[in-house]
Amino acid sequence: MRLSNFGDLAVVTTPRPDSHGDLDDAVREGALTAADRSRIEAALTDLGYTPVPARPLHRPYDGVTWLADEPEGALYAGYGPHGGRVTWWIRYFEHL
Repeated sequence: MRLSNFGDLAVVTTPRPDSHGDLDDAVREGALTAADRSRIEAALTDLGYTPVPARPLHRPYDGVTWLADEPEGALYAGYGPHGGRVTWWIRYFEHL
């Protein structure tokens, strides 16, 4: 589980952010039980967090950021599915 650096967003992944496309895949592939998923999402909601699916977070970030000024791949080279691109995951869940 990762809590966002900005706001009350949370994402649940297994065990690496790029190991499953989303929690549906993780449950289907046995990396997470449906009961555990429900408990985790309920706990996050009870604590005031908004669970967000992981898959859209791996899309390229199209907002304004100093990260886009870095040479391609310099900051996050080889990091999971991002391949050096600035993504929504990086924008909301990585230390900037």
